[in-house]
Amino acid sequence: MLSANTKYNINDTIVAVSSGLAPSVKKIIRISGDKTFDVLKSFALLNFKNQRAIIPVLIDINGFELNCCIYLFCSPNSYTGEDLAEIHLLACGEAFEAVFSKLLSLGCRNAEPGEFTYRAYINGKMDLSCAEAVAQVIQSSNQYQLSAAQRLFGGSIEKKISQICSEILNLLSLIEAGLDFGADDIEIISSKKASQAAEKIKDSLKELLDGSITFEQITQAPSVVIAGAANAGKSSLVNAIVGAGRSIVSDQSGTTRDVLEHWLKLEKCDCVLFDCAGLVAKPADILQTLANEAALKAINEATVIIFCVDITKNNYLVDLQILKQLKKKPAIYVMTKCDLLSAAGTAEKLKILKNNFGFDFIATSSKTSAGLEKLKELIQQNVIIQTSGIAEAAEKTALTERHRKVVIEAIRNIENASDELKKGNEEIAAFTLRSALQNLSGFEPQHLDEKILETIFSRFCIGK
Repeated sequence: MLSANTKYNINDTIVAVSSGLAPSVKKIIRISGDKTFDVLKSFALLNFKNQRAIIPVLIDINGFELNCCIYLFCSPNSYTGEDLAEIHLLACGEAFEAVFSKLLSLGCRNAEPGEFTYRAYINGKMDLSCAEAVAQVIQSSNQYQLSAAQRLFGGSIEKKISQICSEILNLLSLIEAGLDFGADDIEIISSKKASQAAEKIKDSLKELLDGSITFEQITQAPSVVIAGAANAGKSSLVNAIVGAGRSIVSDQSGTTRDVLEHWLKLEKCDCVLFDCAGLVAKPADILQTLANEAALKAINEATVIIFCVDITKNNYLVDLQILKQLKKKPAIYVMTKCDLLSAAGTAEKLKILKNNFGFDFIATSSKTSAGLEKLKELIQQNVIIQTSGIAEAAEKTALTERHRKVVIEAIRNIENASDELKKGNEEIAAFTLRSALQNLSGFEPQHLDEKILETIFSRFCIGK
């Protein structure tokens, strides 16, 4: 348990907004700590028994009359394991701020990021991997990330590790029993069988490692790159899709020199939209070369590539040469600036592009928004298709990077134990087996360093 002078002082009664960042009239304020019910009785001038309940109440805060519901959860049967309450209210910004300030004046402290879940962990309501899963659920940007986080929350990793730890303990007990009775010439387990058992344990750990994917891989947002020749209308298209003037737009060719990132929120998933420098078949100078290299790197590492072509061009030889530079083929082909041609002219250009490139193009305009909704749908479809492989991998086991390091270190110690058993060095083997057990206790150690805990829980948002 952390001491009272650390970041998370568990003796305080904490308060935070728990309803997320999305704009909404409905707000939820969460309170946890020993003084929770005393604070509420002063706050709403209520007299209630300290038991699980939902209490509708009309409160007056600085002249604001607000209807709200107070949800009561008594220790130890709450999320944090402490007395906990949630105030659900409909309020404008000013009224809400008045409510929150009132709670602070009654002795509550602003909660730190992750402090509610930290208290749940400290009070034995969940283990550390479940707490990490809560963070992953909060941070999930698509259904695959959420699915993997739910698996971690379900404790599947702990079950596998628990089984492996039991096997190590069994082997260790046999080896140490043999050491105790060594003077009596009683062989509890032969060196050969003990080494084979260690190898089997090592294989189980390697299987867990090889059949897993890290949360860092799963939670990395899919990347969508807009590629094409200089002045193909890429930056204008990016601004139109994102709905903000994030990228510099100019009639001058080569305005974009670096790779620019934009967060794109779609209906079923989120992704990072990259606007790259216009590609050239033969760079003319060092700046153009560096811009080309940065763009190609982003394009070839992207989840989805969108290839843009200017509708007003009469010759597409340069675009075809640029397309050949891409190691990974685009998933979506876009014709920009269709507002500059008539409907008949656009239709004719689409046929020409199909004949030249061999793919169907979408006609778009950043000025009229023509084709943008269809483009967003295609981006979403392709992101989901491309990330389905990650989802399948996550079906096996989803590990955090911390978990992977723990397993790798345990494998190293098991290998050492096996080697020592082959040499007949049972005492050294027993020592390294104990080290492997200590490694695997890293999934749920009894005494974690304060800095490690702080790092884990600081990734949460406030109110969770």
